[in-house]
Amino acid sequence: MSSADNNQSILEEARREIDALDEGLLNLLEMRFDCVARVRAAKGGNGQGTPVRPEREAFILRRLLARAVQGSVPPDLVVRLWRAIMAEASLAQAPITLHVSRRFAQTAGNRLRLRDYFGTMAVEDYRDEAQALYQIEANPTDLCVVETEAPWIEPFLEGKAGRAQVIAVLPFLKTEAMPRLLVLGHARAVATGEDETLIISDGKLPRDFTPAPRWEAKVGPRRLSSLPGFLSEHESPLVSLMRSNPGLHLRVAGRYPSPFEVV
Repeated sequence: MSSADNNQSILEEARREIDALDEGLLNLLEMRFDCVARVRAAKGGNGQGTPVRPEREAFILRRLLARAVQGSVPPDLVVRLWRAIMAEASLAQAPITLHVSRRFAQTAGNRLRLRDYFGTMAVEDYRDEAQALYQIEANPTDLCVVETEAPWIEPFLEGKAGRAQVIAVLPFLKTEAMPRLLVLGHARAVATGEDETLIISDGKLPRDFTPAPRWEAKVGPRRLSSLPGFLSEHESPLVSLMRSNPGLHLRVAGRYPSPFEVV
């Protein structure tokens, strides 16, 4: 057999293996969505807010990424693939619409991030962040996505989003200190062991406060600080900070899984 014939034989065998693997992947996806149907039945549609569960999704992605960084599959591909799968799994449990401001929707990078993270979920835009936030008060299964430094804090503090809080940040693969986007929704916060707590204050935190913020930003008259850990307003160190610095008017805006950093 000539070298060319041998190469052609190897190529055809590899393609047959790829075809078989594709069939196997599809079979596994069908099995996964059968499991999702059982999850939906177990929840029973009893008003638990959005079916999106950031802590569960973070657990899955961290486990897979820890393996991916040792293998041949690029981590960003793992995130895109499994985010698409998990987004469709959430939609299989309930319809979900993403609510954003008109300014948000006009930025191409924002639209791409929504597509990469939330797949085929519907997106609706509104005049401003206040109107977008109000939609998740009226529709608890939905989500609102805002730019971190956009004017969303005042309407949030006014209760436009009801009891919704920040439940996730984007991108999930950490590329810089401060995330670009914040995801707000009605979902019970659950600790994952690698979390951050986002607080709103009327001024900078004391320099000697611990834990030190992962990132900070000034948004209008307020400040955002993201603290490492799954913290509560009713426990140390936040309760001590509030008592010793009442002028900060501290409020927890949400708790979310920390973005994954590939090393």
